[in-house]
Amino acid sequence: MVTRRWDLLTKVRRNGPVSAGLLRLDVELPRPVSFAPGQFAMLNLAGPAEMVLRRPFSILASEADEMSFLYRVAGRGTALLAAARVGDRVACLAPLGTPFPAPTDGLPVILLAGGVGLPPLHAWWARYRRPGDLAFFGGRDGHDVPWDLLADWRVSVDRGVGVPAGREAFAGLVTDLCAQDLARAGATGPYQVLVCGPTPLLRAAAALAAARGWPCLVSVEEHMGCGYGVCKGCVVPVRTGDDEVRNAMSCEEGPVFDASLLAWDRFQQAPAVAGKERG
Repeated sequence: MVTRRWDLLTKVRRNGPVSAGLLRLDVELPRPVSFAPGQFAMLNLAGPAEMVLRRPFSILASEADEMSFLYRVAGRGTALLAAARVGDRVACLAPLGTPFPAPTDGLPVILLAGGVGLPPLHAWWARYRRPGDLAFFGGRDGHDVPWDLLADWRVSVDRGVGVPAGREAFAGLVTDLCAQDLARAGATGPYQVLVCGPTPLLRAAAALAAARGWPCLVSVEEHMGCGYGVCKGCVVPVRTGDDEVRNAMSCEEGPVFDASLLAWDRFQQAPAVAGKERG
């Protein structure tokens, strides 16, 4: 899917918490912007609070005159963004990157999201969901889970506290919850697995899929300075042969990659540094 890139000056429409640790930012667009699930935007505050470098944010939704993001305060940049008020201006370069693909006929999909890895998979679920597709989200605890965004998702938590009445959460890893549900249902697949979240989740999901011979696509979380291939600060190691590895720019070739092509033994060694829960 080819989408046009726009560099727009937007205004904050809403900016506040959706859980104890996650915030949602909705900005008013001067024009509609189409995107594909898995693409991202580079954001910066406009005016006196402008930062030297923009920050990357996966797109949660974009409809009519509004674009939405989910984020966690992880440093100076996201702290400044969290302090932005209604009407404040935000520079937005979007959409960027290679998205998750639309579903393939006959092959059901498993979504595995963790923390701020939710937006691209939430967008995929909202646009493409079919009978037989499965969605799983992992959070730190019940307080950290954005429950209002997860009406039809299975949820796991690292610590079994803060789960609201009427909702349930598996205590443990989200990949273990997925494996448990598949086993209980007697589901042998094949499935396509789509993943976004912290690196341990990407590794575990890639291993789960590989053990079953299922295709797996992961959206990596890397620091980015530009978002379109100039700074080369977001490289990840990709295998080109049995003993050959090259650096691929996650802003352009990714952030979505075939998990079987990533050199996991070299992943997130210098010069690439971890993730979207960044400042």
